[in-house]
Amino acid sequence: MNMSWKKLGLWIALMAIPVFVVPFEIIHAHWGGLDHSGCHHDRKAGEHQHHCHREPHTDDVPYRRKDYLPRWADADQDCQNTRQEVLIAESHVPVTLGPRGCRVIAGQWHDPYTGRTFTNPRRLDIDHVVPLKEAHESGAASWDQSRKRAFANDLANANSLIAVYRGANRSKGARDPASWLPRNQAYHCAYARAWKQVKNRWGLSMDSEEAEAIQEVLSNCQTASLIH
Repeated sequence: MNMSWKKLGLWIALMAIPVFVVPFEIIHAHWGGLDHSGCHHDRKAGEHQHHCHREPHTDDVPYRRKDYLPRWADADQDCQNTRQEVLIAESHVPVTLGPRGCRVIAGQWHDPYTGRTFTNPRRLDIDHVVPLKEAHESGAASWDQSRKRAFANDLANANSLIAVYRGANRSKGARDPASWLPRNQAYHCAYARAWKQVKNRWGLSMDSEEAEAIQEVLSNCQTASLIH
């Protein structure tokens, strides 16, 4: 009987001992702070080896289109919003405006993505050469609302916004040049240059596959120019 009570007392004592669970990531951690992608240089691993402990956090600031473009802006308050301004600027003939002078109802546009010509603006989208979601994932997530909306309505830079066939724009979606280029191959060089210029203008990053795709297109452009 005494032995049973002793066993019970020992069992109660063991249960009272706190158990500390050490996360796997901490067990395998070592000196050196992690960057926002969970990576750093390990000074003890020879030649300052760079490696990662976890996948980059891509969902810290979720993408919401309305943060960038709740609607097209009308910066100069002339009743013609950004879409109408682009249509007016890129038409090859003087546009026809609606009764109030605010909306474009006819013109002539050459779509560089397909090489086709259109006269009905309803068949056109205004494409962000660098899509809003792509910008968000390339550094724009940290911008304030004012800068996000300035990017979405950038009329000051001819490469930022272009009128294109809506089917081509929707086929592109938010893809970068590593996974999408215009069907019109004659426009690839101009497209790659425009993409690179917009990214540089706004201080946006490029991932390795994207940068390689841009470089490949531009290298082919240089080769073609040398041949001709």
